[in-house]
Amino acid sequence: MIVVIFHAFPEHLSGGFVGVDVFFVISGYLITGLILRDLRDQQFSLRNFYARRVRRIFPALSLVLGFALLAGWVCLNFIEYKQLAKHTGSSAIFLTNFMLLRESGYFDNAADTKPMLHLWSLAIEEQFYLLWPLLLLLFKRIPRWSLHMLMALMVLSIGYSFWLVFKGDMARDFYSPLSRSWELLVGASLAIALMNNPRMARAWRNPAGWWGLALVLGSAFFFDKDMAFPGYWVFIPVAGAALVLLAGMNSSLNSAWLASRPLVAIGLISYPLYLWHWPLLSFARILASQTPSAEVRLGLVVLSFVLAYLTYRFVEQPIRFGKKYPRAVLWLSLWMVAVLLMSHAINRFDGLKFRHHGMLNADPSTLVVGVERGTLTPSCTLPVDQQHLLMWCFQDGKVQPPTHVLLGDSKGEALIYSLIRSSPAEHSWAMMGPVNLLSGETAPVNRAAYDAMDANPNLKVVVLANALRGMYRLDAETGLIAQHTTTEEIDHNVAVYSNRIKHWQASGKRVVFVIDNPTLPDPNSCISGGLTRFEFLNSVLQRQKNPLCELRFTDHLKGTAAYQEFITKLMHDNPSLLVYDPLPLLCDLPADICTIAKEGKFLYSYGDHISDHAGMLMAKDMLPLIDAMRP
Repeated sequence: MIVVIFHAFPEHLSGGFVGVDVFFVISGYLITGLILRDLRDQQFSLRNFYARRVRRIFPALSLVLGFALLAGWVCLNFIEYKQLAKHTGSSAIFLTNFMLLRESGYFDNAADTKPMLHLWSLAIEEQFYLLWPLLLLLFKRIPRWSLHMLMALMVLSIGYSFWLVFKGDMARDFYSPLSRSWELLVGASLAIALMNNPRMARAWRNPAGWWGLALVLGSAFFFDKDMAFPGYWVFIPVAGAALVLLAGMNSSLNSAWLASRPLVAIGLISYPLYLWHWPLLSFARILASQTPSAEVRLGLVVLSFVLAYLTYRFVEQPIRFGKKYPRAVLWLSLWMVAVLLMSHAINRFDGLKFRHHGMLNADPSTLVVGVERGTLTPSCTLPVDQQHLLMWCFQDGKVQPPTHVLLGDSKGEALIYSLIRSSPAEHSWAMMGPVNLLSGETAPVNRAAYDAMDANPNLKVVVLANALRGMYRLDAETGLIAQHTTTEEIDHNVAVYSNRIKHWQASGKRVVFVIDNPTLPDPNSCISGGLTRFEFLNSVLQRQKNPLCELRFTDHLKGTAAYQEFITKLMHDNPSLLVYDPLPLLCDLPADICTIAKEGKFLYSYGDHISDHAGMLMAKDMLPLIDAMRP
């Protein structure tokens, strides 16, 4: 329930994501307890255990995966549908966490546009239970060493998690079963301890339960998504969940509150509730092109409860406990195979592009950028032992060493592919980034890039392309400058740029400064239009227009006044500098409007980065200006 509230109303329960960690502990406790009782009564078999898991997990999951594929057919463009298919396919074989780990990183899309995102935790749970019964059987054969082995497994898992935190690999720490399994092992250890010693800690179980509840609720209310989680913080909710379980059903907390009829009822439908709530919220977010209103989100939570009850009553209960479906395990397994095959087909046929052809505000196939990404020569004249400093270090390989270098960040990376495509064979390009001149001459990445450029006798042109956010803090909603900037700060930035520009010009290089594009929302939040061929259905099934996907040109200039002043002063101090302004291509200046798309093609690809279509427009406009410059 904590996770549902967090997903629907994160502004009111900022740390509700700890509900997943509580779930891991409870799951480890309950499932291990069931296995131990069967082992004690000599009734345990792996076949029966995995069959019970199929009857428990597959019915509701198969229903939600089928719903996601049907809803995706109607609601998603081909890029989104292709990604959804990867997620449904990986969910069918419980590998969602690894799929999401592969996608994590700079180019990942927003979490609330992934309807199957929440299934990562189910994948980790099932990966754990694939091996855990086998280990319990081993523990039974060598009881003398079982405690030592259990503690070793827990320490190794925690150690691996700490190592990932130390490396700064928080995505792997979040999604890896190796770094998460200790949470399930905490619950499992508690089940083993209480099975062997039912009277353990009986004297202080009552206060333990209340302390545990305080730790869980405190985490839910005071943690937030900006924390390095799980990391070290995860110990707090995990300890809280363990203390609540240790308290037992006879404690005042559990008997008076957690055992109340409303909470027991929620507990019975908690699994289908968890499965249903996130796809509903995510698809609503996609259709609205922004976070839906609080009223819509509340309505979707209520609908989640209704669907969860119906799933529990008419799907889970008959299959799990009824005798009407003796071959349920076989048919459910075959359905998961079918989901896997359907997902592969959708992915193989590129998200089935034909579904919305000509129906949306622009062609989704133009959302791409850098089709050559990953195929270019992975070097940029830096020594091999320094290339690790850069995220982008590549060249087209036309001429060695390259004649043109682009220095910048992700904005430059989005542009350089079009510059490479549009340049003649004698002009060779390299990319170095992220490089921000404002980081100073002594910053290791800047020093390495500058030295490599100075050592390149072929280098004729330097292009600087950095994001506005690298210079100023921007408002998350409007993309306009959200900080007060003094004249002294602007003059300092101009002096830093001018010093480096004059150094390059003194050695005969032509220098180009590319003005950043307007900061608009992610283009996937700017897709609008009807989703069916029937007008009466499009009153409901349509992608809403996001008002933030248009920006008045004059408002952009006003909201970036400090940046405009910086550009004016930079041009004044460097008369030989080519300052390239892409806004006449990206905006309709006579109409005073900047939009996400133009003439049925998207100008942006991901975040506020230009698409290949916009990049080609800019490259064809910019390259003749560069060629006309005097050295």
